[in-house]
Amino acid sequence: MKRTFLLILLNLMIFTAAFARTNSHPAVVGQEKKIEALTPGTPAPPFSLQSLDGNYIFLRDFTGQKLRKPWLNKTKHVVVLSFFATWCVPCQKEIPQLMKIADMFKDQPVKFFLIDVGEKKSKVQPFIQKKGYTIPVLLDVYQVVSEKYGAHTLPRLVVIDKNGTVQYYHKGFENKPDFIPEMKKLIEGLLKK
Repeated sequence: MKRTFLLILLNLMIFTAAFARTNSHPAVVGQEKKIEALTPGTPAPPFSLQSLDGNYIFLRDFTGQKLRKPWLNKTKHVVVLSFFATWCVPCQKEIPQLMKIADMFKDQPVKFFLIDVGEKKSKVQPFIQKKGYTIPVLLDVYQVVSEKYGAHTLPRLVVIDKNGTVQYYHKGFENKPDFIPEMKKLIEGLLKK
């Protein structure tokens, strides 16, 4: 009887010790960390994503304290990112407005990118073609970049200045008449800096 009790107690201790080690595993601890949303004035997290045409786009090619390839691209840009998905109805209202703004700045150092969150190229490309969107699309299939940018609700609009600092961070889209003038004013101000 004592022997059975001791065996059960020993097994329970081994199980408890094994479980305790599992909970202290870095991956589990990392998952518990809450990701803070970006705010204006914080550095934009660097990223590299594949575009629909298969090329990789690096944020540091266009903005930041130090450009990735300054011998190819000597000009720093204001960068506008819109996180979206094909199923997102507010995104489908925001993107045409962004296309109008992008057209206003087509000859200036401003880059616009649509970042699709969690969908494959085979789903995104026909959607983009059908809608006639002209802003370059980047694929965040595994949602790594959207996680860095806190894009848990869509659309998520981020404007980054020439030095790689977030200047505007907004979730959702309200089709207000002053959206285009406000964005135009913001981007013009950032171009002057």
